[in-house]
Amino acid sequence: MTTGKKTNLTAALVVATPLDYPIIQNMARFYVYDMSRFCGHLSGWECPDNGLFECVDLKNYFEDPTKRAFLIMVGSERAGFALMNKIGSTPDVDWHMGEFFVLAKFQGSGIGQQIAEDIFKRFHGVWEVSVIPENTRALGFWRNVIDRFTQGVFSQTQKLVPHPEPHPMVIFRFNCS
Repeated sequence: MTTGKKTNLTAALVVATPLDYPIIQNMARFYVYDMSRFCGHLSGWECPDNGLFECVDLKNYFEDPTKRAFLIMVGSERAGFALMNKIGSTPDVDWHMGEFFVLAKFQGSGIGQQIAEDIFKRFHGVWEVSVIPENTRALGFWRNVIDRFTQGVFSQTQKLVPHPEPHPMVIFRFNCS
C-alpha cells in the first residue's frame, strides 16, 4: 500500500563528497525535526533551548570507507539524503540504512520509494533497516517499500539496540541478490 500524493517526479541518487558534508549535516536538522513529531515525547527529543534541532555529527559517513553517503536530487534541487553503513544487529549484515531523509516538500511523492529501491538494487547482500517504533510514518514507509521490493520475503523483529543510547528498534531484514 502506498500513501500520500503521487507525482511524476524523477529522483537521482548522487554520491556525496566531503564538500556535501555541511549540506547533509544542515538537512539533518530537518530530519531530526521531522522525527520529533513522533519521538518528541521520548527523553532526549525535547526542543533545544535555542530552537535549533541538532543531529549527531555525520562526518564519519564521509571519512569511513565502510560507509556511504548520497544526496537525493530532483532535477538540480537537493531533496534529501541516504546514509548507509555496515553496522547491523548481527555480524552477517552487509548493509544497514543508517539515515534516510526526504525533505517535506517531496514526501509522499514516491521518490523515497524510488531511491530506496535504487539503493537496494545497487548494493547487494543482507540488509537491515532499523526504525524507532514510535516513528509510525517511517515504519509504514519501510514496511511498504521492503514488502514491495522483496515481494514479501523479509523479516520484521523488535530488538534493543545499544547505540547511541539503548532503545528498542524495529528491524527489517532481507536479502538483495
